[in-house]
Amino acid sequence: MVSLTFGVVHSFLSSPTNVLLMLLLVLVIAALWSMHIPAGFPQGPRGLPLIGSLVAFATDPMYTLTDLAKKYGDIFSLKLGMQRIVVLSNIELVREALVKKQNAFAGRPMVHSLDLFSEGGEDIAAGNFTQKWKTLRKIAHQAISYELDDTEFKDILKFIQNFNESFGNGLLADVVPIFKYIPTNGLRAFKKNLNKWFSLIQSKIDGHKIKTQEGNVSDLVDDVLKIQAEAKAAGEDQADLLTDVNVRQVVADIFGAGIDTTINTMNWCIAYMVNYPDVQTKVQEEIDDVIGQRLPLLTDKTKLPYCEAVIHEVMRIRTVAPVSVPHETTEDTSVGGYNIPKGTQIWTNLWKLHMDEKYWTEPEQFRPERFLDEDGQALPKQDSFLPFSAGRRVCVGEVLAKNEMLLIFTCLFQQFTFLPAPGKEKPSLEPTFQSLVTRCIPYDVVARERISRDSCT
Repeated sequence: MVSLTFGVVHSFLSSPTNVLLMLLLVLVIAALWSMHIPAGFPQGPRGLPLIGSLVAFATDPMYTLTDLAKKYGDIFSLKLGMQRIVVLSNIELVREALVKKQNAFAGRPMVHSLDLFSEGGEDIAAGNFTQKWKTLRKIAHQAISYELDDTEFKDILKFIQNFNESFGNGLLADVVPIFKYIPTNGLRAFKKNLNKWFSLIQSKIDGHKIKTQEGNVSDLVDDVLKIQAEAKAAGEDQADLLTDVNVRQVVADIFGAGIDTTINTMNWCIAYMVNYPDVQTKVQEEIDDVIGQRLPLLTDKTKLPYCEAVIHEVMRIRTVAPVSVPHETTEDTSVGGYNIPKGTQIWTNLWKLHMDEKYWTEPEQFRPERFLDEDGQALPKQDSFLPFSAGRRVCVGEVLAKNEMLLIFTCLFQQFTFLPAPGKEKPSLEPTFQSLVTRCIPYDVVARERISRDSCT
């Protein structure tokens, strides 16, 4: 009987046509299985075989996510290529996952672009939830004290611009892994810009090593190198927690993410102030009353509630990282009553949180007063306002970013009034989404000087 069966199979496979039919059948079964949603898993669009809902995300991905939440509810699943993703779209679900069950949701998916950018997960933003990651995060907290000189700042701005142009809406290899072996133009440009970025950061680090050896510590790079030297002196186990690659990645994280986020937010602030000149006037009146013509200081923060409210409202209505950085479950867990297996990618739809009518009256309206009480003072932190995410992976530079943005914002509107450029339209307030980052459509404005720059020193 066995020999008869073997003979039939052998005869069937000896025909090239039959082999092709067999392969085609396997591909069809695999394609159909890729659309399967496991029992107990959040529902969502099945998408197309193999590529899932990739086509639907080619343009305006945040609007697509919001529309899907309206159809399937505030927790749903989708497939992008081979990646199965669960999207959380209200504050209750986000807090359950990122705060109440923070360890279970503290992982990072290692997609190809993040793998390249983090040199194999050796940084804070993309690193997985391990003891080494906790150490790197602690080091970053200790080391944020750095200022850039003009030359370095221009180099970093140039890299960010080139990176955004080459990265576009992401790498296809992030959702269809086989493409990481195919040298497409996008992948080559991405790697080229990445090599320049790492060289820029490494040259900065190399220039600081002599200073730290002499005990001269004055900025972030010096701090990180000093901590690395102490770790090496403590023994091999401690030294492995902060290798040369980790040093480069910690510095790159703080420079790259912090600068791009701040610039992007300030672009939106100027765009909104040009479109809302009455708000710009109130901002300048508060700055003039509190600061006058001297440089703004962090000690002014509590006296500038309206300025801070404007920044918060911009961060709400045009969240620059609308799904933050994707998380990944580190164990089998649950959220919203659904089973979430280990290794599932989790997106938090901060865009929808910030537009939730349950928490925000007329959320599409730009209204800084929503962050102020009846006396014009700052309200406590609002529910459903998480521009820096929450839980274990909350932005490590949140406090620095908030302070930095307030100082830049107040200094800009202390010195200048921003107006539409002659013959040009006001800046568009319609967002564009580039690799799930909310950016302005490029615009032209006039910066009319209010006070002498020499007086603001």
